[in-house]
Amino acid sequence: MNIEQAKRISLPRLLAQLGYKPERETKGGLEFWYASPFRPEKAPSFHTSFIGGKWIWNDFGDIGGTVIDFVMRHQGFTRVSDALRFLDGMNQGQTNLMQSSQQTIPRSPDLFSFQQQETDREAVENFLPDRQLEFLQALPLRSQTILTYLAQERGIPAPIAQRYLQLVRYRNLNNGRDYFAFGMPNQAGGYEIRVASNQYNFKSALLARDITVIPGTSPERKNVHVFEGMTDFLSFLVLNGVHQAPDDCIIMHSLSSFHRAVSHIRSQHYQAIKTYLDNDKAGQQGTEKFKAEFGAILLPQGEAFAPHHDLNDLLRAQRSQQKRH
Repeated sequence: MNIEQAKRISLPRLLAQLGYKPERETKGGLEFWYASPFRPEKAPSFHTSFIGGKWIWNDFGDIGGTVIDFVMRHQGFTRVSDALRFLDGMNQGQTNLMQSSQQTIPRSPDLFSFQQQETDREAVENFLPDRQLEFLQALPLRSQTILTYLAQERGIPAPIAQRYLQLVRYRNLNNGRDYFAFGMPNQAGGYEIRVASNQYNFKSALLARDITVIPGTSPERKNVHVFEGMTDFLSFLVLNGVHQAPDDCIIMHSLSSFHRAVSHIRSQHYQAIKTYLDNDKAGQQGTEKFKAEFGAILLPQGEAFAPHHDLNDLLRAQRSQQKRH
């Protein structure tokens, strides 16, 4: 894609594909207002207008420009060529970003567009990596949509989220459409992804499924913390008021990774193993399996966040209580 082609891209369609929905439409569909993609806000200040045959944008109290300027700012690019490459990738598949003679605002892309999965825990945990999902790229996590979701819905502040998570783009080969999620690299070079949505409890692996090991800051690192999911690990950091844990941390991503976790733990000869599995039947069964493997050095931590389901539920409950006082 060249600069002239990029000028014909519909910014509202690009924003929709990135997960942003307009809060109001003016000037007969030639201007759309959004909550700023660059900072949290309650009243929409970001707007894009169709002027002179192309879309431009302005952000009150900040800057504005063309579609290319927006991509460079939003994705953190410093070269126009990188922005053009990004736009070319976003324009592939069924989603055509090019401006048509009659502008219509596109539907915001579904973060979960695959065949509807059951949302109960068993269905999610038994979801095998869908080989029809194609990994596209991993980028620094700068998406305001995801960062706002993590901060407001999960209680995970941006500095911690950006330290451990990435924006992962992938393609559904069934429909040729591109999607994005937040993800964490694993030990096999793949990515464990989750959608930023309270409606769908979807998570999967791209490229390869494996555990993630986060080395601790202590030189000795005699202990290890084992978490079921990435939000449990991030919640642990927030609850303890740190950005890094002194001990090693293992994120399983799925209880099906039990044997991978056991193998790593045995190779490191830890003196104590603290597990933070969910307070439900599957989590309790997982804890019992760890006990059978490691005996007395296994220290389950489920009671520390009971009666809550997991560490993130505890974190959200504490935040809710703080807001009431």
